[in-house]
Amino acid sequence: MPKPAIAIVQDTSNEPSQSAIDAVNLFRIKAAQDKHNTMTGELRGVFAKAQLQNLNTDAAKTALTLVKKGDASIEEYFAEFRKVGDYVRLLGKELTPAQYELFGLKHGPTPEDERAGIEGLAAGRSFDIEEAANPYETGSIKGQAWLSKFRVGRSERDTIMSMPEPEAKPDSEGSESEDGDA
Repeated sequence: MPKPAIAIVQDTSNEPSQSAIDAVNLFRIKAAQDKHNTMTGELRGVFAKAQLQNLNTDAAKTALTLVKKGDASIEEYFAEFRKVGDYVRLLGKELTPAQYELFGLKHGPTPEDERAGIEGLAAGRSFDIEEAANPYETGSIKGQAWLSKFRVGRSERDTIMSMPEPEAKPDSEGSESEDGDA
């Protein structure tokens, strides 16, 4: 049976993509977490705004924790994630092809210039990295890929930061969870 094709739709509008909005919100949360000891209320506010812009805050908290702990923790988390899939199958539930392909269609290592571009895009969307922090030689292919994507990410971040603040939608049940988190 052939695998179902997964179409990748590219947004051609002038609006930032959801992934750009999510990335900027993740960096906003990270910046607020860094000041968490003195500004607990600010962190809750940043999470609330990010949630209003459709960021899955539970997944964001996990991702931020993993990145802070480092590569070994990320590796351990995804090894556990893979085991969960194995155990679900052992319990009689077969995963769908889409569930197996959660991390995209690419197989094998990412080319170095593409990886540099991914790093540059993330750096551009962040709040604590400047263009001069390019870890690659500026004249190299990797350096140019990083710089180009950094500028795209910075433009997206600036656009998102200039957007009006999202407003909470009235909810009949209230907008906070039972444990008080927004």
